[in-house]
Amino acid sequence: MIRRPLYMNKLKDLKAPELVKAIVGVRRCGKSTLMRQLRNDLVEGGTSPDSIIYVDFELPSNSSLTDPDAFIAHVAERANREGPTYLFVDEVQELDRWEPTINGLRAEFGLDIYVTGSNARMFSGEDMTYLSGRYVSLHVLPLSLAELCQFVGIDVSERQAAEDAYELLVREGGFPAVALAPTDALKHAILDGIYDSVFTRDILLRGRIRNEAAFARVASFVLDNVGNQTSASAIEKALRAGGHRVSAETIDNYLSLMQKAHLIYRCDRYDIRGKERLRTNGKYYVVDPGLRNRVLGLRAGNRGHLTENMVFLELIRRGYDVSVGTLPNAEIDFVVQHGRSISYVQVSETVLDPTTLERELTPFAKLSDGFPRVLITKDRTDYGRDGVRHVNLYDFLLGAPLP
Repeated sequence: MIRRPLYMNKLKDLKAPELVKAIVGVRRCGKSTLMRQLRNDLVEGGTSPDSIIYVDFELPSNSSLTDPDAFIAHVAERANREGPTYLFVDEVQELDRWEPTINGLRAEFGLDIYVTGSNARMFSGEDMTYLSGRYVSLHVLPLSLAELCQFVGIDVSERQAAEDAYELLVREGGFPAVALAPTDALKHAILDGIYDSVFTRDILLRGRIRNEAAFARVASFVLDNVGNQTSASAIEKALRAGGHRVSAETIDNYLSLMQKAHLIYRCDRYDIRGKERLRTNGKYYVVDPGLRNRVLGLRAGNRGHLTENMVFLELIRRGYDVSVGTLPNAEIDFVVQHGRSISYVQVSETVLDPTTLERELTPFAKLSDGFPRVLITKDRTDYGRDGVRHVNLYDFLLGAPLP
């Protein structure tokens, strides 16, 4: 199992026996592997295997344990009352009424609990009151560019190698199993399986969607328009113009289901001068370009918006709070916040054309505060000026910090 230090370090930083640690993210992004690695680290560090209870709900042999009473009996029989016991539960949302069940075990046996889940809906509803204030979460994404290079052994010390690695990520995506598959046929088969799991199991079945064709149209529209401001009513109008009638209410439900399955992320607009979030006409970004290609097919599309998508994923991977900045007659691609620190980020494929450079820099001139202003492009020439710092896209995705 190839290690992912970014997440392993974060997971170990969350170590607090009194809190449930939830590892969440889209299916097959590596959550289960992280949890198995943590278990292995505990054993290698001297923890007795008898003090570790591990339940994987994707295994048919554990199907009977989805009943809370059966699960409680299974754990109670194995809990070590003389010392600490670790409980690992993979795909915990398959456990009926998992929140009060997990919380009850935590309270009664003092268990140190780690769970994984593939649907954000697992953290909503009345039952979540049982875990309110008693859990912390770690959000896991598919591989970053730096992680992809580590997984497949790409040496990015050469400029062309970094660019080729980026094109590989844009084409095939960053799911670990896809990256490690030895043939294109196997890569496509694995991606098909991920697609079926996310769309069929996490969205169509859990969302009880009856009109699959309508959902497919909405999903295709959203994935084809990453980085564009949109809304349920705008999607409704666009589909109606193409001869398809889907209500804005239904579309809004579809968008919510896709977000809960971690397929897409909504990036809200932020009024920079008014210092408030706006709930209208946000942007959506897809969790993985390979999954997007599985839905839409491999085509050129809007490369600028796809580049913007990759920067967005890297920003949230690093733990930033990201929104779209709005100003009178201008927009900033991303307002990036971490605590009280703020940066303004513009993203473009290239600014070789002076007109494009001027278009990207102009919104910065409308800002009245002194927070950092960053331009991210594929260009190697430094186009920073007037307080704007230029960062190469490949360097940023490989780990270079925001200035």
